[in-house]
Amino acid sequence: MKRREFLISATAAAGAAFAGRRIARAQTPGADQPKVARIAMMTLNFTNLLKTPFQPEGPERTLDLFDLPDMYADTYGVHNIELQHYHMASAEPSYYKALRARIDRAKSKATQLVVEFGALNISAPDHNFLPRLQVLDLTKVWIDRCVVLGCPRIMVNQGQPTQENRTYAIDTLKAMADYGRSQGVKVTMETRGGAGAARGGAPGAAGAAAAPSASSEPAWILLNDIAKAAGGFINIDLGGVGAATQDELHTALRGLLPNSSGSMHVKSSSVWDLATALKFIESSGYTGIYSIEARGHEATRLIYNTILANI
Repeated sequence: MKRREFLISATAAAGAAFAGRRIARAQTPGADQPKVARIAMMTLNFTNLLKTPFQPEGPERTLDLFDLPDMYADTYGVHNIELQHYHMASAEPSYYKALRARIDRAKSKATQLVVEFGALNISAPDHNFLPRLQVLDLTKVWIDRCVVLGCPRIMVNQGQPTQENRTYAIDTLKAMADYGRSQGVKVTMETRGGAGAARGGAPGAAGAAAAPSASSEPAWILLNDIAKAAGGFINIDLGGVGAATQDELHTALRGLLPNSSGSMHVKSSSVWDLATALKFIESSGYTGIYSIEARGHEATRLIYNTILANI
């Protein structure tokens, strides 16, 4: 059997098995349905349960990526799913068509695709432009896959933007954003504090960020300036803003929200209150998606309930 046929038949079989053991749908009050419609969940949240192409098999890995649209809908009533590129098990076009069919079957949609190419990022050192050319080519491939998946956003790894690499970071991001726009896909970057390394233990994460240049200016300001100059968008990551206080977070949000992609990553913090932040975001007129970033059901449910109670 060809590899492509094996992958598609295997994922279909896994989905059929999962359908017989679905978790009961969460009982969400009818009045909360418009709020639930604004919640997304990252596939990253359940990496430890997923059978992925880059991790060894284990007894805890009981879910295929194709299972997640049903699991999100049945467990949380959530029909928005944010995909990690390294959770994909194939480069075959038929794989992405089959995944789209499974998302459609759950009456769900892919809201963003996150790509992590390690040292291949828009801020690669000026003396070595090849990584920027490679990441541009790779990003175009994944933008095309976004089109197949019906996904309106792709989030790229910005590396470590500095004043020194600002100009060519803008040039590289602009080429990505221009191509994305031609395909109806927004190109976004997320706030990651003072570092740009890949999230979630993605392959090739090592060396993703260069050393930041000395600056008293918050990292989000430069990132926002680069995004705006290139015609890209910001995927606000509340934890990645680098805010040490509630006031610092709100100051950053005032600057970032006007260039929001329409989706943001939501997580908890020990230095600011999530409920207060959500109320501030709503009062600022944000009407987009809150994509939960947490590890496992317990942490996901906590953020889920906090969003419902405060938007």
